[in-house]
Amino acid sequence: MKTNFLKPFMLLFFIFNLITFGGFAQKGISFTADLNPQVSWMLNSDDSDLDAFSQKAYVRPAFGLGATYNFTDNLGLGADVRFSMQGRKAEVDNVETSAALDYLKVPLYFSYNTNPAKNIQFVGKIGPQVSFLSNARLLDAEGEEIDHNIMSSYENVTVGGFLSLGAEYRLTPMLNVFTLARCDMDFTNAEDNEVAGYIDGRSSTHNATIGIQAGVRLKFSK
Repeated sequence: MKTNFLKPFMLLFFIFNLITFGGFAQKGISFTADLNPQVSWMLNSDDSDLDAFSQKAYVRPAFGLGATYNFTDNLGLGADVRFSMQGRKAEVDNVETSAALDYLKVPLYFSYNTNPAKNIQFVGKIGPQVSFLSNARLLDAEGEEIDHNIMSSYENVTVGGFLSLGAEYRLTPMLNVFTLARCDMDFTNAEDNEVAGYIDGRSSTHNATIGIQAGVRLKFSK
């Protein structure tokens, strides 16, 4: 079933504004920009049980912008807007194809960092994530397009969660650089189970990625 992406986006926007601006005792705001090389899969138990099916790691980049409000020196609330190029590379009966899916992701999260006065601090983030499908193509083993538009086979919106862990290094009182390991997974089905030709009783397909974020943080403290 296709999903109306406006409703979850408006709900998340309302929740984020409520929790960030409703309690205005932050220690400061910071903005981030990062590049995220990643490996992605589309996990389906029915496919994995097939002898003729083999899934391979699919390596594509993502990048994002974010903002975090720290209400103490160590705890904060944040939101990102990420563009993620991902999908699935698979071989069936010795024929390799790739489903190249592009998503606009909106993660909301709690963040934790150790002592910000130190040159090196450890950072963790965890929270829910909504992903909006923006493009979907089918590629052959050489990366050439077989079908330039397969969006009808997939849901417009998926919902999941993410976790990132890593470290930041303070360059100046206002500027940090960071490296984080990031993983995410959708809880909802990435495939549209009402599209023509969908197999009745097929198990859900879940997007998953893991990668490394490298980026900068600009801080404005109160």
